[in-house]
Amino acid sequence: MTRQLALRTVLVAAAFVFATLVSWWAVPLAAAAFGAMTRRDRGGPVVTGVAAILAWAALLVWDAWQGPVGVMASTLGGVLRMRPVGVYGLTLAFPGLLAVCAAIVARAVADMLAQRPSPPAEVPAHTPATGAGLPSSSGDSA
Repeated sequence: MTRQLALRTVLVAAAFVFATLVSWWAVPLAAAAFGAMTRRDRGGPVVTGVAAILAWAALLVWDAWQGPVGVMASTLGGVLRMRPVGVYGLTLAFPGLLAVCAAIVARAVADMLAQRPSPPAEVPAHTPATGAGLPSSSGDSA
């Protein structure tokens, strides 16, 4: 992994942390923005997904440091009939998949908008000087 790629991943992960603090649905919005900005980079969606996983992993560590996350994972694991490690796995898979999908869709939309042909230049309408061929508006009908 190059230093530039690692730095980009960490910066995008920090953006995902702040987006998550707004609300969970801000994750796909941030991922879409990053996906559109990096539409020419081959690995843009992968970086987005890894960054989202790292961001939520950091938030899980923060929550574990603040309170009893293990108790919550055990309780939720009992409801879902899976081990607590499965709850952690699902918790990390959710933002990663959400971010990758949003980045791919935004990338495709950005590509379509970039390839859209520009509209033709408007041609000014020709107005005849004498009005020949137009019906008379004076009411004379011969």
